[in-house]
Amino acid sequence: MTVRPAVPSLSHGTSATDPSLAFGRAKPKTAGSTEARRLAELARAAGLGDSPDDAMQLSLEALTLVGDEAQTPLGADVLRWQGSLLRQRSRISDAEPLFERSLALSIHLGYEAGEAHALNCLAGLCQRRGDVTTAAGLLTDALAIADRCGETRLIGMIQQNLGIIADIRGNPAAALAHYLVSLRTFERSSDLQAISWVLNNLGYLHVKEGRHDEARSCFDRALGIARSRGDLMSEGTLEENRGELFLTISDLPAAERSIHRALAIAAQREDDARRAASLKLQGALYRLRGSPLLAIDTLERATTLSAVGEDALLGGEILYQFGLALRDAGRGDAANDVLRAALESFERIAARQWVGRTRGQLTHPASGRYL
Repeated sequence: MTVRPAVPSLSHGTSATDPSLAFGRAKPKTAGSTEARRLAELARAAGLGDSPDDAMQLSLEALTLVGDEAQTPLGADVLRWQGSLLRQRSRISDAEPLFERSLALSIHLGYEAGEAHALNCLAGLCQRRGDVTTAAGLLTDALAIADRCGETRLIGMIQQNLGIIADIRGNPAAALAHYLVSLRTFERSSDLQAISWVLNNLGYLHVKEGRHDEARSCFDRALGIARSRGDLMSEGTLEENRGELFLTISDLPAAERSIHRALAIAAQREDDARRAASLKLQGALYRLRGSPLLAIDTLERATTLSAVGEDALLGGEILYQFGLALRDAGRGDAANDVLRAALESFERIAARQWVGRTRGQLTHPASGRYL
């Protein structure tokens, strides 16, 4: 299932909008800086849609325009924005040094808003790679700084990301509390884009807790917002999660429609992690329809793409589905080997609910259902 990070929501993806693209409190001082910010806004819009290459070009032009102002808050912002565009395309290793440079420059300048944003972005990378302990520490630091600076939108994003960490660690009550704080923050400012991100993660939590009607309501509301804003990135993630909801309740025709849409968006946006997540769902759909060999082939492709996208939790989830498909194909020993590999992945990132679920499959095998 895909959590959309608030960088744009931390993602399992997830979260989603991207507070890292917010402008903090730095003010344009020259025509060049004004134009750089204009280009960054255009890059942000292109990055959420179907033009990721255009987004990167606009971002590079903004960085060039910063020029002599590279050692200013604007320079720190533009570095972070460019890193965010790379992260949105699952180019995590390319994004990381840009976030680190933005953080170092913000600290050097005493630009606290930029420091908090950069910490939030780096936390998202740690969470995605499975280092939830480091992610939680970075988010705690970012929250303290954002609160001191009065960065309300960023505070809402960090609360959302803390909810994702709590969810991964198997604490749904804490996750719900963080999400509701985040949702109230964004509703007070009528921030529709951010509201759609929180609703995505809240819907995901409802699915895991068996509150299927509430989950569907969250996803439907969030999808309406994403589509009205042309936010293709969020729409893709929401369709993934809707597909997972439909697989969970065995509504396979509805699942197929959502998965097909999610795959199409991932291909448009050239996002390897989202392709892998959608293929995970497609593989599960094949298995549930009695075609384990098709499922195995699909999940093998998903495993390769997941490694490229550096998404630790997603990698474990794909292995889990791969193991079930192997079992349904009559390859019991191979299935147990893959499920044990999935278990190790989940234990490494302290994903307690997944650990329990995978151990259950190893000791009391069950088939015919999504999880």
